[in-house]
Amino acid sequence: MKKNLISVAVAASVLGGAAVQAGQHVNPEGTGQVLMFPFYNADNGNATNMHIVNTTSEAKALKVRFVEYKNSDEVLDFNLYLSGNDHFAFGVIKDPNGTGAAMITQDNSCTVPALGSANPPFSGTATTEANGAVTRIQPFTNFLYATSKDVDSSIERTLTGHVEVIEMGELQNVGTPTVTTPQPNNTQWRSFATHGATGVPANCAGLVAGWTAAKTINGFGYSNNVDVTAPKGGLYGTSYHTNAASAAAFGFEPTAVDDWQTAAQHESPGSELPSVMQGQPAVTLKTDDALLWETYTLNANSGGTVDQAQAISAILSTTSISNDVMINPAIGGMTDWVITFPTKRTHVDNTGSTNAIAPFTDLWAGSTAGPTTGSLIEKPACEPLTIMQYNREEAGLAGGGPGFSPSLTAATDEICNEVAVVAMGAAGTASALSVTTGLTNLSTPYAEGWQTFTFGQEMDNGTLKTKGLPAIGFAAYKVSNGAMSYGNASEHKTASNNSIQ
Repeated sequence: MKKNLISVAVAASVLGGAAVQAGQHVNPEGTGQVLMFPFYNADNGNATNMHIVNTTSEAKALKVRFVEYKNSDEVLDFNLYLSGNDHFAFGVIKDPNGTGAAMITQDNSCTVPALGSANPPFSGTATTEANGAVTRIQPFTNFLYATSKDVDSSIERTLTGHVEVIEMGELQNVGTPTVTTPQPNNTQWRSFATHGATGVPANCAGLVAGWTAAKTINGFGYSNNVDVTAPKGGLYGTSYHTNAASAAAFGFEPTAVDDWQTAAQHESPGSELPSVMQGQPAVTLKTDDALLWETYTLNANSGGTVDQAQAISAILSTTSISNDVMINPAIGGMTDWVITFPTKRTHVDNTGSTNAIAPFTDLWAGSTAGPTTGSLIEKPACEPLTIMQYNREEAGLAGGGPGFSPSLTAATDEICNEVAVVAMGAAGTASALSVTTGLTNLSTPYAEGWQTFTFGQEMDNGTLKTKGLPAIGFAAYKVSNGAMSYGNASEHKTASNNSIQ
């Protein structure tokens, strides 16, 4: 086992970045190589506005991936190329020409493929506005789950989900810019992505053409990383959910993971790689000695590699999430909790085993035999939890009353979706975030107070034992005051329990 102890005195510099080589970790300073947005929502007139910002002077190649709420199936994926100090703004809305979700942007930063492109039957549009700006809309797809594997193949499944942003590396200029057609060994990717005085990148078409050329030149494509160096981080994100009809907005931020990878992973546009699970096996997190952060390398399995899901799941694991609940009817109070398990899919789907990979305990099955001959029903991957609810004066109730409603299984104190939106209140209580797709309710006896979801699961790599589940998210609170509404969001409070073996 490789193990380095890092005292509190130097923990800040390690977690902040460059002074000491750390393992991958959640960066409390809010920047990193990976950004995990816990939620997007295009349901019932909602929109989610998101920004990705490069705080460094280096040009970067990013993978941007949208995944749906049930099983984290990818619904849109593209490469984004940010110049130094660049800012990429976009939104997630309901598809104007369909019933699923879509991405919309007027940003000039280069993407491959170009947004607004054909992708039948979910093709995009690019419209030049009167002021010269180009509005690009790219619908989400159901290609990965519209198979016999899943009972629910509806495009409406894309209306809620979460977003991954992965830095694949920093762009370089290679060779000389004299070649008319970009070649893998003679490219100017950094220059192509850099914005000029008009705010437009020099050559987005060159980036697109370069990937096309890469497919035909001796198999020597850009995924071989001839054009990028290792990622260095410095990305941050912001997001806010809006609904004009309900006159409320909620701001929330992504979880930032830094020192995620030490080598470039520049993959082709449309590839399902890189995955957030492909980070380095070294991790930095707080252990059972509360005075120390520790960096160590996870043990390899029998195949010689660390299970891809284990490292990043370890740094996200929490034994509980806690937050406020406010549903006071006197002020029109409403509360939703968003709980996202951003690494769950790799643990529960296509594991190559009859068991889920720890810390998750239940396998996903998009379809299984129903109660009648030939019928199919959906079997989600559900995880047990313990609920404890309190009012503002210390009174407490264990068990969460009757539990989640509607329940997908016989047990009600289970959470099943990979992005769960829980409206506090009896069955049928409306959502503060105006969600219906995948919504569940949780009864609470208190108009105001707080509650805790506790996870008893465990993951033991042989090097490290972590308890709980890898979970991120926030609570959204809404108050009505006559014709006006007010929204507020609060990140969940977590509790780690990690020990060295």
